[in-house]
Amino acid sequence: MNEQTILGDFLDWWVETAIKVNVRLNTYTAYRGYIDNHIKRLLGGSRLGEIKPMTIQQFVHALSTDERGLAAKSVRVIASMLSSALECAADYGYIPKNPCVRMRLPKVIEKEVEVFTRDEQSKIEYAAERSGDARTLGIVISLYTGLRLGELCGLRWENIDFENKTMTIKKSLNRIENKSGGKNKTVMLEQEPKTANAKRIIPLMDILCEMLKKAKTESSGPHVISMPDGRYVNPRTLQMIYAKLLKTANVPYYKFHATRHTFATRAIEIGMDIKSVSEILGHANATITINRYVHSLTEQKIKGMSMLNEYFRNKKAATIF
Repeated sequence: MNEQTILGDFLDWWVETAIKVNVRLNTYTAYRGYIDNHIKRLLGGSRLGEIKPMTIQQFVHALSTDERGLAAKSVRVIASMLSSALECAADYGYIPKNPCVRMRLPKVIEKEVEVFTRDEQSKIEYAAERSGDARTLGIVISLYTGLRLGELCGLRWENIDFENKTMTIKKSLNRIENKSGGKNKTVMLEQEPKTANAKRIIPLMDILCEMLKKAKTESSGPHVISMPDGRYVNPRTLQMIYAKLLKTANVPYYKFHATRHTFATRAIEIGMDIKSVSEILGHANATITINRYVHSLTEQKIKGMSMLNEYFRNKKAATIF
């Protein structure tokens, strides 16, 4: 390979040789999709030596204004992946330097998270309790612990320590698009969480422990949430059960991830410190938690200042009299 190598050909080599053996299947599949669906479409025919900083900036602009409506976060991920590939090309001497080094990327504006109100959460829990479907326990578990959908489906009874009232998150079960060998299909894959922080121990509330103990006596499989025959529950199946439960409870539909946001919001509302919330959620750092739940934190600040206001008012009154 050299500067005359076509970018699309180089990326095919890079993702199959340098990336595939070092990342999880879903990461490889995502990279393969970025290359095939976006980079090759807009830039794939260019030769490595022709790609300049201006070329990269035009590519970023094209992605940002694409009729496919890519979000700023997606544009940043694709551009970052391309930069990694071209950094590799520079390391091997195919190009003098990485042209992506000073590219300017669109700003990501965090959307306000979807959260169930306390009344809505109570309705969901009430509907789950009376649903007659043991799998709805998974929805309550997420409301009480903030588990992600894949973590919930991958949770096994061996991960529950009833004596110490803890839950250990070790695996995640997800349906992954598999493009290995040129095939385009999906497979169920149980794998370790993506980051070290996602492997965590979560303390359990007494009420949830009691629910889990009861569920274990009626369970016929190794997974906490399972089908009647003991098999694991497909995440898509649990999403359908969740949607049906919300309809029964007569509450607005939010994506399943709203159960996780709801847990975090309730935890912050009652005064749990951010570091603890962050560790329970498995965030890489507390900054992510702060940025994501800034609205809840603002309400906590208002509440705290109100308490301080009352304290100083009473103190002043005591001084006067």
